[in-house]
Amino acid sequence: PNIPVLSFPCRELSHNQIEELPSFHRCQQLEELGLQHNKIQEIRADTFVQLMALRSMQVLDLSWNYIQFIHPEAFVTLHSLTKLDLTDNQLVTLPLDGLAGLTHLKLQGNPALSEPFTKESFPKMRVLEVPYAYQCCAYGSCSSFFRVSSQWEAEDMAPEEEDPHKRTLELFPGHTDNHYDLDADDLQLDLEESKLHPTIQCTPSPGPFKPCDHLFESWIIRLGVWVIVLVSVLCNGLVILAVFASPSYLSPVKFLVGSIAGANMLTGISCSMLALVDSLTYGHFARYGARWETGAGCRVTGFLSVLASQAAIFLLTLAAVQCSLSASCVRGYGKSPSLGKVKAAACCCLLLSSVAAVLPLFSIGEYGASPLCLPYPIPEGKPTTLGFTVALVMTNMLCFLTITGTYIRLYCNLLKGEFSAVWDCAMVKHVAWLIFTNCLLYCPVAFLTFSSTLNLFLITPEVIKSVFLVVLPLPACLNPLLYLLFNPHFRDDFRLLRQKGQDKGSFPQSCRADDMEKSSYDSTQALVNFSDIDHMCETPDSLGVRPMLDSYSFPSMTLIPCQQ
Repeated sequence: PNIPVLSFPCRELSHNQIEELPSFHRCQQLEELGLQHNKIQEIRADTFVQLMALRSMQVLDLSWNYIQFIHPEAFVTLHSLTKLDLTDNQLVTLPLDGLAGLTHLKLQGNPALSEPFTKESFPKMRVLEVPYAYQCCAYGSCSSFFRVSSQWEAEDMAPEEEDPHKRTLELFPGHTDNHYDLDADDLQLDLEESKLHPTIQCTPSPGPFKPCDHLFESWIIRLGVWVIVLVSVLCNGLVILAVFASPSYLSPVKFLVGSIAGANMLTGISCSMLALVDSLTYGHFARYGARWETGAGCRVTGFLSVLASQAAIFLLTLAAVQCSLSASCVRGYGKSPSLGKVKAAACCCLLLSSVAAVLPLFSIGEYGASPLCLPYPIPEGKPTTLGFTVALVMTNMLCFLTITGTYIRLYCNLLKGEFSAVWDCAMVKHVAWLIFTNCLLYCPVAFLTFSSTLNLFLITPEVIKSVFLVVLPLPACLNPLLYLLFNPHFRDDFRLLRQKGQDKGSFPQSCRADDMEKSSYDSTQALVNFSDIDHMCETPDSLGVRPMLDSYSFPSMTLIPCQQ
């Protein structure tokens, strides 16, 4: 329906059920129009054509609607429009024709509106609120340049209407204590210069977690991430090859170490995706930052990161528990848990890790809170992700406490002299090193999470970003190095792999003979029970058995457990 003749400068039509805008051709003195909280879905080209004669139209509020499309010429006739509010709509693009005179523009709450804006688009802009911080990069290169402001009415008075003396005191506060007046010509020049370069209040402001130029703002971080990627992918690949491709016996602990290496390799792959994005967007990350955060690539990166980190922690917990249970079972029943049971428990760990990684995809947590695609809290981030992060960190801390208590109990039993219950001291020692390094490197992440919960961010965002990029994935490259450099099993497995490759290429017949001989040897060795060794150690010294055992140097090889 048509709106009757109005003699008032304002028209408030908010909080209605308006789906299509009516005709405004009889609104003779309309200056402000409020249409917020309606159901408007489209702004056509002829919506404001009837207001062409109105030169006093200054404020247009279309916030909290369902606007999906605005015709490119919808605002062309509104020559006097200075304030436009389109908060919380469903815009994909914003037509710029007719908006050159805007001083205030609100676009927050339009997640699909990710296109960047330039200074030339809004030459008179003073207050700008956009969906993403990257859209503010065109108005300054440093986060300290921006002044945060969320007040729509803070800039109602034009610079020309302000009291000259008051504006002088605002621009030059240092002159309030002087006992002389400024020269009139100098004051006029300073005022004109301030009008030529107005301060733009653009929110949200860029920062370390919303960078304008580079995803990795430091070459130290960039090189560190690439080193982590290369070491984690290559070294974990070697560990997986040595564990699963070697013809040697695959013990339960060795299987878990290989599984942890697979999880660590996934961490390296997720870090490689971030490093690749940094390389492809080098120098102009602001153009692609919003699309990267909201795209599928960021969600895949976050999913792999959470899946890998949680799987590594759960599998490490299982390895510690398996070592302790194995020693207890050997003392009580003469055998350890079978490899099949350990594989089933590892599948459960992988399932739990998958559930934790999937939850942010269903709005329980968020991967797109920052371009790092991690569900961990960031300064000035959304509080909705904090509950998921705290639950995740508490679960990991519980796992580390379980690991620590389990291994303390195991070492206490070893101090009592119960060495016969441990079949493979090298793997037990390796798991202990994994526990130490992973617990130590996870402490900064837990500290940052609880500091965010208590609003105690005492360190700079740059340091927080460095911890997330370097310290958090660091166990993925340290874990395989510990196995490759200090575990004798890798040298034995690598030697067997090399010998297997040479025999397969040169002597296929002899290889089969050696395999048959080795299989016979392994079968014979598997018949040796630890109870027999204990019986031998309990014989009197007069028989000369114990001196003979002490003087005999056993070869460095993995003892095969006796399993029925």
